[in-house]
Amino acid sequence: MRIVPFLIVLMLAACASPDRRYWGAEAQTVTIAGRDYAVYRRESGTRTHVQVIRLGYARRREHVEILGAMRVAAERATGCQVIEGSADGDSGVMNFRMRCPAT
Repeated sequence: MRIVPFLIVLMLAACASPDRRYWGAEAQTVTIAGRDYAVYRRESGTRTHVQVIRLGYARRREHVEILGAMRVAAERATGCQVIEGSADGDSGVMNFRMRCPAT
């Protein structure tokens, strides 16, 4: 019976883990309208990619609002703009390609 609590903790920890493409990327937590999002950024050549993970439970009626908030979280965390049409995912995990200002 000791394994049950361990499995529950393991499953909960996996919920906020990024895709393997983002392993090693440091999470930045962004709070929008009282909800937290983990934002992971990776550079691939000249492109910037971001994965946003919603933290916590959401009711069905909240999902449309969350999709917009995920975009805002990606932009706040990176200082870049989402490339239109690049969003891929759902209200749990969303991936974006970003356009960043030249440094």
